Amino acid sequence: MTDPIPPAPPHSGNDTWDLVETALRELADRRGRWLGDPLTAITMLASLIDQAERMIPELATQARRNRASWADIATAQGTSPEQAELQYSRRSPLRDTREPHDPG
Repeated sequence: MTDPIPPAPPHSGNDTWDLVETALRELADRRGRWLGDPLTAITMLASLIDQAERMIPELATQARRNRASWADIATAQGTSPEQAELQYSRRSPLRDTREPHDPG
């Protein structure tokens, strides 16, 4: 059995740009919107950001079950261990409780 790969801090680059641009076009197409309008592009980006943020709490819970420390989760997210624990610990009164999917 091999050791897990240590978390790396988030970063942006050409690969991230390409994926976000593709996701923007796909989402706009699915919603029948035109990306040439800056407000539409902002709305599509905000939707993608919101969805990504909704996925993190469950992934943080899974990581903790797999023995990841709050420092590991913080590194992966680009924040402090204290902030990660405050956002995602089931004991925190400030944790993010949004569901991964918005049924609306």
